[in-house]
Amino acid sequence: AEAVAVKDGAIIAIGSRASIEEFKGPATKVIDAKGGSVLPGFIEAHMHLFSGGAELAHLQLTGIHGFEALQKAIRDYAPTRPDAKMLVGQGVDYTVLGSERVTRHHLDAILPDRPFCMAAPDHHTMWANTKALEMAGILQGRTLGPGNEIVMDDDGLAAGELREGEAFGPVLDLAGESRVRLGLSTGGEPDPMPTAAERDADRDIMRRGLAWCARHGITSIQNMDGNLYQLELLAEIEAEEGLPCRVKIPFHYKNFMTLDMLDKASGMAESYNSEWLSSGMVKVFY
Repeated sequence: AEAVAVKDGAIIAIGSRASIEEFKGPATKVIDAKGGSVLPGFIEAHMHLFSGGAELAHLQLTGIHGFEALQKAIRDYAPTRPDAKMLVGQGVDYTVLGSERVTRHHLDAILPDRPFCMAAPDHHTMWANTKALEMAGILQGRTLGPGNEIVMDDDGLAAGELREGEAFGPVLDLAGESRVRLGLSTGGEPDPMPTAAERDADRDIMRRGLAWCARHGITSIQNMDGNLYQLELLAEIEAEEGLPCRVKIPFHYKNFMTLDMLDKASGMAESYNSEWLSSGMVKVFY
């Protein structure tokens, strides 16, 4: 097929350019794909829109392999963020150093005087240098809940590898982006509530994430973390300029919550139930 006709959100015909042009009217919008492929919109079934939007401003380490390449990427990035409370990298491969496991000592050799941490692509493991571990108060380790671990070294100090949110949460909190993680870490709301300027900044983070999704052909998002605050931000964006993607935000039921907390989930579902923004589902994760 050379062309496709779409009306009221549905595909009504595909075929040759000449045959499809028969559907063209005076108000028809014609898009020339210039010979490129045209695909239906993608539905992303596991998205973290708010935190992901924030991470787009972090150091991107996908595809970096070897100590020298990692060192260059971090040292090139650090001077561009002179005021950052915590330097954060994203997407680093578990085997970035081959068979050798990353420790704080590797990161200290790269950046000893500023706090730095970096996350694996799956966001279940992070690595931090000594400065970051000290500032977060976890260099000596800490007792955590099941499934979370601060990996300890033979010297009795943290080795630098942090497994799951309770372990790396104190480090990420130093970056000053705790609100973007609330839908995953606690399922709760910001306390204290953000100032008007902070709320504006959070909307911009959401816009950044939405724009990234739309640019990559993602037209529907099922978020895998959620709280009421995210729904409010998205509703404000929808009212101002519309949403480029359909978004579904869950209530996040955590292991410390009681069953009556599901009343909040019901309220979210009732209040947000439009074509472009809705709730109506519950995520269960510790």
